[in-house]
Amino acid sequence: MNGFNYDTEPQQEDAREMLRYQKTKLAKQQLVFSCFFLFLLILLGIYVVNRIMYAQYDGYIKIDQNHVRALDDIYVLRLHKKVGEHVNPGDTLYSYVLLNNIIGQYDVNHRPAVIKEAADMKLQAQLAKQQIPVLRTKLHELQKQMRSESSDVFYGLTDNAAQNNLKAQIEETKTEIKKQLATVAIYVKSIGNTRQYIHGSGYDRDRAGMPYSPEGKRYNGSLVLYACAPDSGIITDIKIPANTVLFKTEEVMSMQYSNYGIANLGVMVYVPSDKVDYISKASDVEVIVNRDIILKAHVKLLGLRVEDIPKHLLSNFSHDIDAVIAYLNFDKGQVVPYWVLNDNLPVRVRVNRLKSKKQPFSDRQFIFTGDGGSVPYKPAGKVNTKVQK
Repeated sequence: MNGFNYDTEPQQEDAREMLRYQKTKLAKQQLVFSCFFLFLLILLGIYVVNRIMYAQYDGYIKIDQNHVRALDDIYVLRLHKKVGEHVNPGDTLYSYVLLNNIIGQYDVNHRPAVIKEAADMKLQAQLAKQQIPVLRTKLHELQKQMRSESSDVFYGLTDNAAQNNLKAQIEETKTEIKKQLATVAIYVKSIGNTRQYIHGSGYDRDRAGMPYSPEGKRYNGSLVLYACAPDSGIITDIKIPANTVLFKTEEVMSMQYSNYGIANLGVMVYVPSDKVDYISKASDVEVIVNRDIILKAHVKLLGLRVEDIPKHLLSNFSHDIDAVIAYLNFDKGQVVPYWVLNDNLPVRVRVNRLKSKKQPFSDRQFIFTGDGGSVPYKPAGKVNTKVQK
């Protein structure tokens, strides 16, 4: 019978290989976790440093929007601009007609003032013309009497008192005739001027079509008015289509001025009461739009008003639901993308605490209670709010 020998060398070699593999894998895992842990420590360090060095606030860009509104009840005929178009001062925004000019032509119980005025002057001119033949007849009779009186005076039948009276009446009648002729000329001239207003109102032509009627687009050219752009800017919104009736003060379109000097460009910042000491006119303020756009700004006013903090900016542990508003102006000489200067664009505002702490009350205004007056004051240390008796 052959002898049996069991070789344990291969099993030992496999066991050693497995141990080496496990050690290598463990080392790799330790390295990965060490790098990840180091990365977390770096992020935590950056976060702590930022929290220590900087005070951060939420805010938004503020720029005035010009809301173009109807000055009266109107019917918009055509929109001459579209959203996104640039306009210059005086450019036509839209054309329209006044509803009163159209509806007044169809109101049988109402006679327009310009028509009434023309009719009244025409009536007065006719009345003045009717007085002229009467006065001329009177003048003819007076002249006839004057010739008879002249003959009686010549033959000595009477004195010249009656003759002088007739002369005065004749001159007075001639003056009255001239007056009536001048009155007729004045009325005729005024009627001619009024006809121009009548032509402008469209009452001397066919009636203008009512809005939305089949002939609604046929209007006398003198009835059509135009709204123009007050300044250069961009059309940001159009509220209505063409051929629309609008009532007074209703909005037609909106535009944003290109001249930021008249548009009150700035940044509104929510400043909680526990962070108010870090922001002042001496602060180093940065407006962060995104990672690539960081703008320099300065504090124009702290304590402009108080606003509710938006719900999406409140944390679960926040006890303040409102904050003081600080108003910032951008520093000059910066290149800013156009899309950044948009009303209500959310931004983050960062203030260097270390620099701001040097002069935390540099622009504060203090009021002494009971006195009623206020003076700029720079306290040397902590503010004493107790009233000194």
